[in-house]
Amino acid sequence: MKPMKTLFITLLVVIGTVSVNAQKVKVGADAAVDASKYKTYAWSKPMPPGNPFVQQTIIQSIEQALAAKGLTKVEENPDITIAFYAAANADIQIGYPNWSHAMGSSLSTGIGVDSQTWVVSKGMLVVDIADSGTKSTIWRGSATHTLEHGPTGNPMKDAKTVEKPIKKAVEKMFKQYPRPS
Repeated sequence: MKPMKTLFITLLVVIGTVSVNAQKVKVGADAAVDASKYKTYAWSKPMPPGNPFVQQTIIQSIEQALAAKGLTKVEENPDITIAFYAAANADIQIGYPNWSHAMGSSLSTGIGVDSQTWVVSKGMLVVDIADSGTKSTIWRGSATHTLEHGPTGNPMKDAKTVEKPIKKAVEKMFKQYPRPS
């Protein structure tokens, strides 16, 4: 019976960990706009500051998604402009004392366990698409993801760490372009 209990607790921890690390993607679009009329795009200037390797991953992922939707990149007179914003932040999480009855049911008060703290880093990516003529946003996708760790100070290493979540986030966003499902 004890191995089954241990297996059950282990499964709960694994399932909880997976759901905590899941990406959350939201997409919104202006219902009054017919996005099928847009055929060309260009990047808004200037690009936001940040890790240039991460920026390159974001740009390549978005351009690949736009090309898959039939849009062509142009240098002048685009139908729409693309902008993105990316950030990472850290937050301290605190686990308050709880009681463990690991010593069996003979101890009614259990064993006190001290508070625990840990840092949780989150990354966020927002992609805005605006009509070039009206300058109005016609579509926006955003994604948040719990990262394994915060920035290390090594831009190349940091970019490698977030490459897969960025590509997955952009893919999820653009599955819902031009309209959210």
